[in-house]
Amino acid sequence: MNKKLTLLAVAAAFCFSAQAQSQSSSEEVRLPGYRTTFEANKFWHNWFVSANFGANSFWGENSGDAKFKSTITFMPQIAVGKMFNPWLGVRLQGGGGSLHGFNPGANGMLHMHYMHVQGDVMLGLINFFAKYKEDRVFDLVPFVGIGGMTRKHDQSFTIHAGVQGKFRLSERFDANVEFQGLIFDDDMVVKGGFPNDGLAGLTAGITYYFKGRGFRVAPRRADMDRLAAENRALANKVTELENRPAQIKEVIKEVEVPAEAEQLFIPATIPFKFNSAKVEDIYEPLVYNIAQYMKDNKDAKVRIVGYADKFGTIQVNMRISQKRAEAIANMLTKEYGISADRLKIEYVGKEKPYYKDNNKWNRCAMIEIIK
Repeated sequence: MNKKLTLLAVAAAFCFSAQAQSQSSSEEVRLPGYRTTFEANKFWHNWFVSANFGANSFWGENSGDAKFKSTITFMPQIAVGKMFNPWLGVRLQGGGGSLHGFNPGANGMLHMHYMHVQGDVMLGLINFFAKYKEDRVFDLVPFVGIGGMTRKHDQSFTIHAGVQGKFRLSERFDANVEFQGLIFDDDMVVKGGFPNDGLAGLTAGITYYFKGRGFRVAPRRADMDRLAAENRALANKVTELENRPAQIKEVIKEVEVPAEAEQLFIPATIPFKFNSAKVEDIYEPLVYNIAQYMKDNKDAKVRIVGYADKFGTIQVNMRISQKRAEAIANMLTKEYGISADRLKIEYVGKEKPYYKDNNKWNRCAMIEIIK
């Protein structure tokens, strides 16, 4: 029994040490948004809908003769759109209300109803130029677009532009403030004077993101090549150890395990690749050792806890951590015949990281003996 426990401890310590060497830097490499590569954005992910309310001011012939407050009218708007990455998106926005035009000298007010719709391209400046942060609270988003406007029997081509201040409230909700302008044909209200008329508006509102908000940073090619090389080196070390049983026996003989330590168990860490729940071949011996321990100790039970790194949404990371815990549980039950009632499966996503100083190490599942 002492020898088996010692062998288990040596294997666990070796694998953990190898993982620590391959993840030696505790700092995440962050690049500006425009230099960061993101995983493919599924079609139905990162859609949003927003509703804004505020006021606009009409600028055209004779508007300068009127008091500014007389040019102001109520301005409701609604939009639906999609973000292709954290800094680039499109939306279709529509609105309407009334316009206040004026006769010469502002002796009479013209009250007219209108509707407009336009498509905008949106560029998040902070997410574009600053180092990418998934949980950034504020972004400044200029937008520009084209569309159309109608008033009774008159229609006009429009040019739309402005800037949005976006404040992240939660996983699903943002608050936003927009200043925007709309340019349209001169004859929509009163013809003459200005070559074009315009609306300037200030609104505030709420944006709701549907399920699937968020982006995952794709591993860099250099990192993937480095990890592949390190995995091959670790695999070679495992093969070398397997072919040197005599030296392992010598290590076992040199380690003295006190009798009271027979129930101790070093928690085993099973690392996973980015966004993966597949147990790599190099870590299967750890699962095998745990299965053998449970076969030798019929009353022993294990807790398997799945973790995830901080990249991606809470929902996505919770799901991947669950799959990692279940992958190990399935190996123990299906490949080694361990009863499922001896396994306690937990998963915490990115909310409770096990490794505080190295985010990459949290792409793992932790296995520990419980009684």
